[in-house]
Amino acid sequence: MDLLTSSGGMVVLSCAGAAVLPSLLPYVSTDIVKFLNVGACSVSFGTQFWVGSIAGITMFRVLKRRTFGKVQSKLFPKYATLNTSCSLLAFVTYLQLNEIGPTEGFSRVCGKWEGLMLAYCLLTNVANSLYFIPATTRIMFEIHAREHQLGLEDEVGQMSPLKTSDKATDEDSSCIRSSILAMVSAWS
Repeated sequence: MDLLTSSGGMVVLSCAGAAVLPSLLPYVSTDIVKFLNVGACSVSFGTQFWVGSIAGITMFRVLKRRTFGKVQSKLFPKYATLNTSCSLLAFVTYLQLNEIGPTEGFSRVCGKWEGLMLAYCLLTNVANSLYFIPATTRIMFEIHAREHQLGLEDEVGQMSPLKTSDKATDEDSSCIRSSILAMVSAWS
């Protein structure tokens, strides 16, 4: 059961559920398909706006760093699952509305900006869900453990004290930099 409730398990489960849609959508009225398309895009955009502009900034300014990290480690997998599901729903309804069948390939999908952007959103959301969020969470907990080991204080709204602490070694700073650089390089 842990596999299904994990971040990757939820993504796979929601994608598998949404993958059934192409066989059902031909029997649904065009107005409902349009509503599903706009609704999926709206929920995804609203979630990203809320997390990035309101909730994330508020938590960063109010919670201690490690508490903020623990909260984010629980919220981000759910956030990624929701965005992946919405991206898949938006992409599948786009295919239905533009009468693009599964055998017609990506050439027709990517022939329009909308199709290209929806495919890109879906792929990046899957990558975030399955790789980037778990990897950054793991790195964050490693940094938290090292800070705790060195007895560094946990403050509200601060970046890692490993960067400025006299207790931190050059190896700590280089470890943080190399971990972040590896994540950025993998994303690029």
